[in-house]
Amino acid sequence: MGFLAPNISPTAERWELEEQQFLNSILSGLSYRRRMAILLSVGLVAAVEISNRLSINVVLPDMQGNVGASSDVISWVVTLYNVGFLCSLAVGAWMTRVIGTRRHLLFSIGLYSAGATGCVLSAHSLELLLVSRLIMGFGGGAFLVRVIILAGLMFPGKQRIFALTCLNLLLSTFEIFYPVSLGWITDTFHWNYAFLIDFPFLAIGAFLIWKGVPRGYLFQRDRNARVEVWGAILLIASMACLVTATSRGERDLWFESSWIGLALLASAVLFIAFLWLDSRPQNTSPVFHLHMIWRQASLRASFLVILVVGAFFGAGLYVVPQYLRFVQDYSATQAGGFISMYTLGLGVGLQLTLHVFLPRLGGPRTCATGLILLIVTYATIVYIWTPTTPTAVLAPGIFFQGLSLAPALIGASNIVTSNVPIADIDDISTTYYFVRQIGNTFGVTAATVMFDRRMTLHSSRLLDIANRLDAITRSTLGQYANLIHRNGGGSSDPGLGALQLFQDNVITQSRLLSYIDIYFGLAVLAAVALVSLAVTRVKPKLAPPNTPDPNKPAPSWTHASTWINHM
Repeated sequence: MGFLAPNISPTAERWELEEQQFLNSILSGLSYRRRMAILLSVGLVAAVEISNRLSINVVLPDMQGNVGASSDVISWVVTLYNVGFLCSLAVGAWMTRVIGTRRHLLFSIGLYSAGATGCVLSAHSLELLLVSRLIMGFGGGAFLVRVIILAGLMFPGKQRIFALTCLNLLLSTFEIFYPVSLGWITDTFHWNYAFLIDFPFLAIGAFLIWKGVPRGYLFQRDRNARVEVWGAILLIASMACLVTATSRGERDLWFESSWIGLALLASAVLFIAFLWLDSRPQNTSPVFHLHMIWRQASLRASFLVILVVGAFFGAGLYVVPQYLRFVQDYSATQAGGFISMYTLGLGVGLQLTLHVFLPRLGGPRTCATGLILLIVTYATIVYIWTPTTPTAVLAPGIFFQGLSLAPALIGASNIVTSNVPIADIDDISTTYYFVRQIGNTFGVTAATVMFDRRMTLHSSRLLDIANRLDAITRSTLGQYANLIHRNGGGSSDPGLGALQLFQDNVITQSRLLSYIDIYFGLAVLAAVALVSLAVTRVKPKLAPPNTPDPNKPAPSWTHASTWINHM
């Protein structure tokens, strides 16, 4: 069976030809059953990480109360995980080449498990919780991109559609049941016990990976070459500074805080140093093969679209749980149920896109379809969200938000990687997910900034209107006071209680209007991405294979049909 499509660029570097031949010899020796076992084993661990990451916002209010943290401090739970996740994602391809796929996956499972153990033990310790979340992020960043790359490498042609269908079903199953389970454990026992449900699946996944994934290296590496570690160190340090500064900038007043400015400056300097070090011809083990990545016109043209799609993923999951917990006052279990509706919609959308939209429309039109659906969905949410919107209306809206996101995710991925040679798929796929995760981080940061500023604006306007409508305001306060007097008992203070109820209503309404503003901004951003996609649309063409050197043996690749690409 042939795995490799003959679409190596005429400008391909020597290492790409060598890696193409190397991959062909490695993958041809794996049976179909073993390849599927490898895919689902890594997919099991990826499902645990993704489900935990999607669900963590559901229990943040409970974490905040138990560790005695403010809303400002507890946000570091998400910030530090994103720091570790992005750094792990950035060096994933390099780690695979240096220590091998099997050891990289097992090492990442160990890190993730250590972080989860720390979360279990941090019921009343904020410091331990934050350190543990950072460690979890470093471990968790390896799984999703690795399993997607393995699906691309091991399953050519029509086999790949079936393999991705099985993988998406596995991921969706966990994503649907995990948020509800995590919320139920939080409501019934304690939030830290929710991390215990990770361990059985991590243990099973680790055992299956240890037994199934071949030893050694999946990607070609010159054993005699010096391993360059400074590029990885510079990139990790740059990303850590960038994510921390952007995540905390609004809370620390951006450049009014000296450390925010220093962090952003350090991020830029370190990244420039990384680019210089990694692009040197004498660097035989770069973190990214930058010259090859720059040749990918589809990646350059779709950079903005990838960032925007990542922002949708991050901002949506940031806003929905907060609306459910702070505006609607749902419990953790109930909020988890709504997140399950979101992930159910995402899973259904992925299957529809793989089997219906993508084969008929292609990558660019599929992405455009997703962006149009997102505009419609965001506009609908702006219209239906109120403090008392019933569940029967909320649930379909959240379901369609996940459903609409799927075509944009898969379409953007297909644009970037559908015609990438198999020797380059590791670097290109890692770059795609790296850029998307940066968009995710920027999306959460932008949503946080917008929420804080719009919250201040709306609360001041509501109080101004209340002052101008003095008669109505006094009447409302009087009704609140009478209600407290009748039901509060002799020790109650009706006047103070009425004022507190009024303030709570102002805060709730201000939160709601701020969340609606964020969704309006997401709809506008989707329209901008749609215009960008139309302007920069690239129609990649398969390049003819390199003219073989008569003094060298010809590479042993065989033709495989164009692949339907991954999410």
